[in-house]
Amino acid sequence: MGILLFCTTAAARDLVIPSELPLLQRGFDFVYNGQFSDAEKVFQEYINKYPDRPDGYFFMTGRYAEYMNAYHDPSAMPLFEMWANRTIEKAKAFNSDHPRDPTGHFYLGNLYGYMGLLDAQQQNLASAFLNAVKAKTSLEKTLELDPKAYDAYFGLGSLYYYGSKKHKEEGGMVGWIVKKFITHDRDMRQEGIGMLEKAAANRGITANAAISTLMWVMIIEERYNEAMPIAVEVSRRWPKEKHAYWAQGRIYLLRGQCADAKRQFERIADLVKQNNVPLDRFPEVEIALDLSSFCIDGDTLGYVEREARLKTLGERLAANPNMKLEYPNSKGVVRDFTVMLDRIEKRQFIQPGIGGKK
Repeated sequence: MGILLFCTTAAARDLVIPSELPLLQRGFDFVYNGQFSDAEKVFQEYINKYPDRPDGYFFMTGRYAEYMNAYHDPSAMPLFEMWANRTIEKAKAFNSDHPRDPTGHFYLGNLYGYMGLLDAQQQNLASAFLNAVKAKTSLEKTLELDPKAYDAYFGLGSLYYYGSKKHKEEGGMVGWIVKKFITHDRDMRQEGIGMLEKAAANRGITANAAISTLMWVMIIEERYNEAMPIAVEVSRRWPKEKHAYWAQGRIYLLRGQCADAKRQFERIADLVKQNNVPLDRFPEVEIALDLSSFCIDGDTLGYVEREARLKTLGERLAANPNMKLEYPNSKGVVRDFTVMLDRIEKRQFIQPGIGGKK
């Protein structure tokens, strides 16, 4: 799940038309369940009613971003860019016409966040964080105009947390951009988590997106008991949302519950098949399935087969595949999978549920 915003209560009245909340909620549900054509009809209806507002154009942009996210299919990029340009045009015009209204700045900030998200999925991190700087500027302007626009904390909290994380991981140009323009050489991970929690508690239009982001953050922070119920709830609400199953599979695998992990990864493979998409667009799922199977079967295999599977999995992980389903933590996934493969090789199997905070 990306950063498409979806409405929960009328607290979002300043950022969307209040009477249209039920319509928009239906559109967002369509997006997360993979019904993209139905979602497009809903958002087009909203645009037709309110052609001078930027929010409908942003939601349409998000529809194409989420399509690419769900299918790992970049062919929709021209349509994403077309709607993104319209969002920018409408948001800037709205800002000019309503200089004390934070709405245009808010959607500009989230649009630049989407653009950074797509860059990050391809591990184009310098470009991703240049867009993040633009997002930060717009979201901070939102809060300057309205200090109670708590929905802006979702985007800012995400930027502060992941910016701090990447600053430590990457160094170089990426680290310089983050250090100079986002975190100012501070570790802002805890501040970012606090902002995400504030956005979630506010029950505005970013609440569910903030909760989903907290799911990923809790995995990175090894707070698995907090991440798991979020993942379960997301998969209950949107049964075709692949990322929630990935999160559950990741947690089970980290706990050494390999059969449970495999079932979650198989759910993703089934959804990919239902979408008539080749599974090799999701190499992380193929690797996760093979690793889970090896974890289950490894101790019963003959020496030759065991060594062959170890070698193959090791080579695939050493190639540093892009784990798009957990793109902000792609390197962390590779690291965790590599550690687990090493434990399997040494027969140091993880016991289910180890770790008090896990």
